Amino acid sequence: MILQLVLLLQVALGFSQEIGSLRIMNGTKAKLTQFPYQVGLLSFFQDHMDEPNLCGGAILNEFFILTAAHCLQDPKSKLSKVIVQVGSLYAPGDEKAITVEPINTRVHKNFNRKTVENDLGLIKLPRMIKFNWLRQPVKLPKNPLRKFTGRQAVVAGWGLTTKKEPSSVLQYLNVTIISNSECQRQWTKQLNGTGKRKDIYSSFMCIDSKEGLPCQGDSGGPLVLADGSRTLVGVVSHGYDWACKIKVPDVSTRVSQFVKWIEINMLSM
Repeated sequence: MILQLVLLLQVALGFSQEIGSLRIMNGTKAKLTQFPYQVGLLSFFQDHMDEPNLCGGAILNEFFILTAAHCLQDPKSKLSKVIVQVGSLYAPGDEKAITVEPINTRVHKNFNRKTVENDLGLIKLPRMIKFNWLRQPVKLPKNPLRKFTGRQAVVAGWGLTTKKEPSSVLQYLNVTIISNSECQRQWTKQLNGTGKRKDIYSSFMCIDSKEGLPCQGDSGGPLVLADGSRTLVGVVSHGYDWACKIKVPDVSTRVSQFVKWIEINMLSM
C-alpha cells in the first residue's frame, strides 16, 4: 500500500516525493515516559487487510488523536479500521490497543494528495484515555502566525530505521525547524535540471535533514518543541524519496494554521 502511494505521486509529480508514511533515521531509543503524547497507529484498508499502514499520532485530549490525512485515506480502497496504541514504547498491535471504526475518523476535506496540502486527520476514540505518567496530551500553539524558525524540536516514531526495517521500540530524533524559504531553496536545488518543481506552502513546516530524517512508518507523528512544553508544532507529512537517502528537508503540516479546524471538528464528531 505504501508503495502504491509512492507510485501515485511519481505519476502526479514526476519525482518520488513520498507521502506513504515517513522513518527515524539515526534516531535514539526513547525512554518509557519520554513521549507520553505519542500514539502508534495501524490503518487497515479493505483491499489489502494484510498490509496495514503504520503511522504515528498525537493525543489531543481524552478522546481525540491527531494524525496525517494520508494515514486514514487510500485512493483505491476504503478504510476498514484503525488500531490505536497509547502509552507504550512498543510498536502498535498488542492486545491493549483500541479499535476505531471508520465513522470515527475524519480527513481534512481539502487534503490534496498531489501537493500534500492539508495533510491532517482526526480520530475519535470509543473510550476515554485515562491520563497518567504514560499518557498525556500535547498542547496546541496559541499564535497562528508564529513560525518557530530556528527552534529545536523532537520527532518520534516506529518507522524504518537505518537497518531498513520497522523499529519495535519507539525511536526519536532531535531536529531544527528551518524557514520555508530555506526549505524551498534546498528542494529547488535538488530538483534542478529535472524539469520538476516542488512548492513549499505556508501551511508546511520543514526540518533540517543533516542529522537524520523521519521516513516510512513515522507519518502522522508529532513534531513537538524540545523545551518541555509539549507544544505540537507539526504533524509529519512527507519527504523526498522512498529510500530516504537524499537529505532534503522533511515536510510536516504546520499545526498553528489548523488549530481552528481541529477545535471545530472535535466538537462536531
